[in-house]
Amino acid sequence: MVNMFGLKRMFAKRKFLLFVFIGLLTACAACKGNPPNVEEIIEPSLRVAPLTTPTLEAPTATAVPSAAIVNGEGIPLESFEREVERYLVAQKSLGNETPDLGDARKTVLSDLIDQVLLAQAAREAGTEISDADVQARLDRLAEEVDLEAWMASWGYSHDELTDNLRLQMLVADQRDRIADLVADPVEQIELQQIFAFTEAGAKRALAKLNAGTPFKEVAFEFSPETGGYLGWVPRGYLLIPIVEDVAFDLPTGEHSEIIESDIGFHIVLVIDREVRPLTADARINLTRQAIHAWLDDSRADSTIEILID
Repeated sequence: MVNMFGLKRMFAKRKFLLFVFIGLLTACAACKGNPPNVEEIIEPSLRVAPLTTPTLEAPTATAVPSAAIVNGEGIPLESFEREVERYLVAQKSLGNETPDLGDARKTVLSDLIDQVLLAQAAREAGTEISDADVQARLDRLAEEVDLEAWMASWGYSHDELTDNLRLQMLVADQRDRIADLVADPVEQIELQQIFAFTEAGAKRALAKLNAGTPFKEVAFEFSPETGGYLGWVPRGYLLIPIVEDVAFDLPTGEHSEIIESDIGFHIVLVIDREVRPLTADARINLTRQAIHAWLDDSRADSTIEILID
């Protein structure tokens, strides 16, 4: 069931645009019955064109120009420029006919840096991607899509695709390692809310509750379709921290006072509380948050030199 907190996830600030290519790489595994591990946490609206990462080269006296250097590994400037071009094409296919070039370059470089950090961590953890591993994945892809046509359409040589695929496999490995750290099962609360856009409406609802009107009855007055039912939620799932904090502090069976947020006024009821497995949606979103947090920490601990404007 989609609720207002779930809907707001569509507007997450960081979308990992360059991880779209992983969706293509994992498609075969999904078709053969293996559970998806990375593709399902990508924003669906961004799965339009694969935006790959370049082969990384350690800077030397004869190294090609780099767009950035991440912990000693360079992102070649030429590869970066090609990715910007592909990103702009993808944006236009999404209906953004006049994407800002400056914003595009910042977005692409930021996501490339994230992928480099993930790949570096995978290698540090001992992950090795052999030529045979890459070829096996290429063979599986060729069974599912017209790979030659796809490469021609986006201007990839076989060597470039092979190098990018190897890097993406490292990225996927580290993302899976982070996802494995998400606790499951965890404590969750079954939640229902009364939501009002105005303080007057919220006060009217609270007065009815205090007069003995059942919470469910008042909730359906404000949300006729769902009755404000939010289902089972773990900590970190709701995008309005103040609502989540109040909800988890409530005893089972009790409702809150009026909680004001940036979008309106809430009164929440904790229907039940127990340790239970995460729903698919909750796990996807908590995994996304874990990856965001890991990248923030990794950037803070890394040496990143930007060499372009």
